[in-house]
Amino acid sequence: MRFAPAVLLLLACAPPAPPSDVATATLSAREAGAAIGQTAVVTGDVVQVKARAHGGYAYLNFGGRFPDHAFAVLIPDSVVARFGDLMRFEGHRARATGQVWLQNAKWPAMTLTDPAALELLP
Repeated sequence: MRFAPAVLLLLACAPPAPPSDVATATLSAREAGAAIGQTAVVTGDVVQVKARAHGGYAYLNFGGRFPDHAFAVLIPDSVVARFGDLMRFEGHRARATGQVWLQNAKWPAMTLTDPAALELLP
């Protein structure tokens, strides 16, 4: 029992536990290029939706129509049915959470397979 105060002192001085969530940047569609290779939350206006458009992916283009968009969300055809009607996003604000990568060495993009990572905003 005489070691209890020392143990408490050690616990009190211990570094805090790391957060349970990975820190993510919150960016607009135009700022998404600053997060290449990182997990981010990207918000913006979905201007164009292409369901099963090219190479087995559906596309949601933020900030403009292809090729003038600022950011794109790609959803593989193999999981697109889980997202429901993607056309409901066109003309509305949305939020996407995931890892940002550079599509065709030109456009920031994110590939999503979980519907919870894509939200329609009010």
